[in-house]
Amino acid sequence: MNSLLGENSYGARAGAIYSADVCFYIVISLIISLIIQGAGLTGDAAAYLGYFASPIAICITLALSTKYLKTPLRAAAPIKCAPKYYLIAILAVFGLLFAISPLNSLFVQLLQLCGYMPAQSALPSPEGWGMMGCLVVIALLPAAVEELLFRGSILYNANLGAGTVKSIFLTALLFSLYHGSVEQTIYQFICGCVFALIALRSGSVLPSMLAHFLNNGIIIVLNGLSVVDESGNLPMTTWGYALLIVCAALSLAGALAWLIIDKKPVRRGLDGETKSLFVWGGAGLLVMFLVWILGLFSL
Repeated sequence: MNSLLGENSYGARAGAIYSADVCFYIVISLIISLIIQGAGLTGDAAAYLGYFASPIAICITLALSTKYLKTPLRAAAPIKCAPKYYLIAILAVFGLLFAISPLNSLFVQLLQLCGYMPAQSALPSPEGWGMMGCLVVIALLPAAVEELLFRGSILYNANLGAGTVKSIFLTALLFSLYHGSVEQTIYQFICGCVFALIALRSGSVLPSMLAHFLNNGIIIVLNGLSVVDESGNLPMTTWGYALLIVCAALSLAGALAWLIIDKKPVRRGLDGETKSLFVWGGAGLLVMFLVWILGLFSL
């Protein structure tokens, strides 16, 4: 496998890991779908079971990439880092949730003007004890496995091959498409960029895991406590909402500035590595892009 990819082609490894994960994700999703139909599961039971497709696929991918692509998790996803990066992660999430989400809502409204119909939510109910289940399955589990994959194995190889700056945007693109959500495309891309920057600067996946968990968890808690309306907006006065957005924007800007001025080396990319990533990740990108297109036309 290494000779096929090229012994030192880190971009190819990043792309191959992504394509492999998408392949496993699609197959396991189909299997789980058949199980749900065969067992006659509906409602929250079916929703919960469906959320295990991605974690299972990622675990298989990480195991195989460790064995065959020389991408051990200990090297690709280190743990130790300075405590300040956890604070940066918290500031970044506050900014993302309350400054970037409104921009994403405007994107969805623009799509609706063009005839797009938002997909109905398939989330399990976050009310009552259901909130604990949602926090585990929708917040904690994805935060752990997705960060190990995207800000661990894929980012590790992309950074060594394509360089620091390109790897941030490339992994964010892969991360955004992987979710196949039309409504969250812009938001997830920006989150992917921020999480990648946090991981690269901290030298650890734990701060980005925290950011990922808080992002999903806060949304679940707000919905479970019925703090937001059907459109996901907080019931606040215009001035109160404007103040929240300004504070969130300043929080995100401060977190990014803190990360950017951090004295960490910026790796330059190697020739041909970006192309290799797209070549080997092309299968996964094509599949997820088709999923995105089907979602765009509500198919």
